[in-house]
Amino acid sequence: MFRVLYRDLRHHITTKNPITIHFNLFGVLQNQNPHLKSISKIPESTNPPSVTVDYLVNSCGLPPETALSAAKKVRLCSTEKADSVISLFESYGLTKTHITKLISHRPRLLLYDPNENLKPKFEFLCELGISGPDIAKLITSDSAFLTLSLQNQIIPSFNFLKSYIRTNADFLAVVKRWSIIFHYNLEKVLKPNISILQVNGVPDCNISKLLITQPRSLTQNIHRFKEIVEMVKKIGFDPLSPMFSHAVRAIAGMSKSSWERKLMVYREYGWTDKDILFAFKKQPYCMIISEEKIRRGVEFFLEKLKWKPAEILFSPNLLALSLEKRIVPRCAVLKILYSKGIIRKKVNLCTVLKYAERDFLEKYVIKYQETIPEVLKAYKVGIEFAGFGEVVEVK
Repeated sequence: MFRVLYRDLRHHITTKNPITIHFNLFGVLQNQNPHLKSISKIPESTNPPSVTVDYLVNSCGLPPETALSAAKKVRLCSTEKADSVISLFESYGLTKTHITKLISHRPRLLLYDPNENLKPKFEFLCELGISGPDIAKLITSDSAFLTLSLQNQIIPSFNFLKSYIRTNADFLAVVKRWSIIFHYNLEKVLKPNISILQVNGVPDCNISKLLITQPRSLTQNIHRFKEIVEMVKKIGFDPLSPMFSHAVRAIAGMSKSSWERKLMVYREYGWTDKDILFAFKKQPYCMIISEEKIRRGVEFFLEKLKWKPAEILFSPNLLALSLEKRIVPRCAVLKILYSKGIIRKKVNLCTVLKYAERDFLEKYVIKYQETIPEVLKAYKVGIEFAGFGEVVEVK
């Protein structure tokens, strides 16, 4: 029978419609010609149906190339369920841009039952006080969230965190900072490291703050985390002090090699290891910043402000401030006010640089912008700051 079929088809191919014919191991005829759809089914991974591609482009906003790639992962027999999914997303505040991003990463969400699989997860987030833009941000930043089991993964994670985080607002803060938190088995990942902190005398309130502000620092390998805690204790931090948690956070945020490289940068400017650890105890975040930012900050204070390395040592928090957005504009404003004789007394530059933006604007810019318009230009980085020169000594 197969021989007869093969002979007839071969005659048709050579005379009217050439195609490539293959028989698989089971004797089933295969082909790659779209005119013989009844003979073989085209693999969806190599030739996605136009209805799926059209829907991804027209209803989900995907670019054609992205739609072709996504269509290899999902095939729509009809658009009814997909329409319901899109409507559900829109009802919870997701815009077309959000939907495009989400479906680009997770096209199979279009096959989910909107009421049974998706809506309960949105309702859970709403009950926590997460809604509107926050829901959209969480869903699009972690496209796999909607694929997780509500009962087996999401709710257990939330219940674990509840024992350390008391308010929904704080829980929301954790989710914003670490959107993939629901993917972890928190009992196995976080609990051992939390226990290490507790054993070493860190108060639960400080542990909660660490969990809220930097949850990833508690996801370290348990052996590495023990090492970090011992290192922080050896440096001289008091476990009862909030600074202990800040130090743990700082060291946990970098590799051992990164820590060593930053030590080398500080040493280049004449600081001893004792000096560096002194600065670290005053402000642990002086080690979080990049090596480039350390260099640029130290060189600015040494060259433009004529500070000595020891003076920087006592205010290491200044190195964490933005040079372009805060330090340079404020110094430029102060120089103008000194040159105009508006300010005659020496100011504490450390204090001025730490002012909240609104306070600095009110005190040094808004107050004088009518009579000395240069201050506003300087604040907008429109005037180059080359140092205070002989105008005044500002420390």
